[in-house]
Amino acid sequence: MYPGITRGLSADLLATQALSGTGYPVCTSHVVAGDGVVTDVLNVPTDTVAAQLEHLFETRTPTSAKVGIIGATPTVDRVFDHLHSLDGPVVYDLTVSGPSGEDVVEQEGLEAIVERLSEPDLVTIRRTDAALVAGMEIPSLDDAQVAAQRIAQQGAEHVLIRCGKLPTHFYDQEGSPPDYALDLFFDGDDFALFEAPHLDGLQSHHGASSGLLLPLLHHLETGMELEPALQKAKGRVSEALRALQQDEGDNPDATFFETLEEEPTMAEVQE
Repeated sequence: MYPGITRGLSADLLATQALSGTGYPVCTSHVVAGDGVVTDVLNVPTDTVAAQLEHLFETRTPTSAKVGIIGATPTVDRVFDHLHSLDGPVVYDLTVSGPSGEDVVEQEGLEAIVERLSEPDLVTIRRTDAALVAGMEIPSLDDAQVAAQRIAQQGAEHVLIRCGKLPTHFYDQEGSPPDYALDLFFDGDDFALFEAPHLDGLQSHHGASSGLLLPLLHHLETGMELEPALQKAKGRVSEALRALQQDEGDNPDATFFETLEEEPTMAEVQE
């Protein structure tokens, strides 16, 4: 349970609304957190999660799914079993640690997750979590490529590592990394790098991943392929973050989600 409106579930719901969609949340864990610290993660009983999913699929018609923290180990199979009946894209935002490095998934749970990594259309992961799942440090973009390959070898068909600012090569670490926010995509054969200017002063905003992944799902629902959908989603969230940075009003987070409603131009996407 995050106290800030732009954290976790709230950010997903606001991003979905900005895209004229309706979010149907399913609670798998109660996360006791705030001010960048996770105090505890209380898993919702597996049967309760299953009941939520059964009710959702009986009473609503979801068209896509974004999966975050799954919770208890037995819940992993129940979640992915239910998602088999979904006629739409699934993005799994694999999260194994909190903002300060706290564990939010036990080792047994991670092993269960790895067994189902082949099922989502895309597995997306923060660089810090990618290092844990791949079992290696990621100090450079070269290392991120190796980590993406390792995650793919564990079953993921498509991997997106949200790298942030990162030196290109291991031997570049002594200098300042390029002033770009990087996302590395691997489709099992080839890499694609999505970059946007790194914007300072946004440390208190926590809706960026929702601003990337919900537009991505939106574009995938239209039948767009993963790589162009990622490119458009990256352009969309970049414009929203730029508007947030430039906003001098009392509610810049509202500006972020309002800007997210706007379809980026091709020039903005390619910028």
